[in-house]
Amino acid sequence: MQVGDLVTYMFQRTRWHRGLSVDVGLIVETGKWVGNCDVKVLWTAGDHAGITMKEKSDYLTLVDDSLTT
Repeated sequence: MQVGDLVTYMFQRTRWHRGLSVDVGLIVETGKWVGNCDVKVLWTAGDHAGITMKEKSDYLTLVDDSLTT
């Protein structure tokens, strides 16, 4: 994952495929932070809209063709 990628939580893939709402975020920074976090995500939808949070990329998935087709 790199800066500029759109992501959602891995567990929300099935929700996406069913047409339900999911959290969507934009990776704004990569690095190493406490708690094994390695990306900062600006959440653009969902409960954390407008908030930048440190996340572990293992729990995220890219919003790509596999989700949008």
